[in-house]
Amino acid sequence: MRKLLIDKKAEMGVGTLIVFIAMLLVAAVAAGVLIQTAGSLQEKALSTGSQAKGQIATNARVVEVSATEGTDGEVDIFEQILKLAPGSNPIKLEEVIFTFNTYDSTATLRYAGTNSSFDNTLTGYNTYREEDVGYVNTTLWTQLSDDLDGDGEYDYVRINGVTSIQLNLSTYTSPLVENITIGNWTTVGTTAQGTVSFEDGGITYATAEVDAYIYNTGVVEANQTFNVTPVENFGVGFFAVQYLQQGSNFVAGNLQRGDVVRVYYEAPRPVGEDEEIRVNFIPKIGTPTLTQFVTPDVISVERVYLYP
Repeated sequence: MRKLLIDKKAEMGVGTLIVFIAMLLVAAVAAGVLIQTAGSLQEKALSTGSQAKGQIATNARVVEVSATEGTDGEVDIFEQILKLAPGSNPIKLEEVIFTFNTYDSTATLRYAGTNSSFDNTLTGYNTYREEDVGYVNTTLWTQLSDDLDGDGEYDYVRINGVTSIQLNLSTYTSPLVENITIGNWTTVGTTAQGTVSFEDGGITYATAEVDAYIYNTGVVEANQTFNVTPVENFGVGFFAVQYLQQGSNFVAGNLQRGDVVRVYYEAPRPVGEDEEIRVNFIPKIGTPTLTQFVTPDVISVERVYLYP
């Protein structure tokens, strides 16, 4: 009888040991899962914190904004000096969007490249906008400021002296010309009015608003002026950058620590006196830099300082 009791106690001890070992194994597995999860969460927290820091700290600081060609009471060529804000990461200029806003117009500008010229030409900077063009009633072509078909070449227009306006896309040697008949150009002493579209292959490149006096059968008066407005790219443009100072880690096309740059851009229309302007420098990663200012009550000098 005593022997049977000892055997039963031994069996209970083995069962308890097995349960204990199983609990240790479960606890070890649980601890491993917790440690792995904690490590993953810590890594994600550090990554998120770094990204959040970069988003908050990365931006540019505006040093100065000015405009040129203000002797006629209006300005449309702007220059803005920028540098990195303290603690900011480098900014790729090709990933920056510039916006320019007045009370009735807006432009969205992209980086034109490191080899851009610093004047408002096709190789420098420009903003697609309505253009007033004066025409002489001959076969001569008049160059437009905008590249309507986006091929990097100048485009031209003319009144051909008969019953149409012609748009020449890019080249004289093999021109793409749209001949558009405007109203009734056959009655002497009347005015041809209206809006026409320049189209090719289903693409509308521009519109023209015409108000021309007929002084001879089928011919408009010389030196007429009317508007040519781009369609596809209206309000879109480019800004050019000049490095005034290069930091120790200079990279062309970047805004790095120690760099000071001058940004050139064109307004969506001529800006007059006492107008409120909003210019926003928006990097892909980081916070926008908004600059607001009001043009002077009197604009009469070549260079007009606007900010600060």
